Amino acid sequence: MTAQDHLQLLAGILGFFALMAFIAAVAGIIGGDPQVWPSVVLLALLGALAFVVRRIRA
Repeated sequence: MTAQDHLQLLAGILGFFALMAFIAAVAGIIGGDPQVWPSVVLLALLGALAFVVRRIRA
């Protein structure tokens, strides 16, 4: 596997967990028990995903 393949694999993993964090955050808001942690985790995952995507395109 090349470095590009590794970055694409990492982007897929980060995207999956970002989606799960998004679902957890929305479920908490809809369920009436909003917490800060799911949103913080989502923000961190989206930041990491944006970084990896920029590295893929460079």
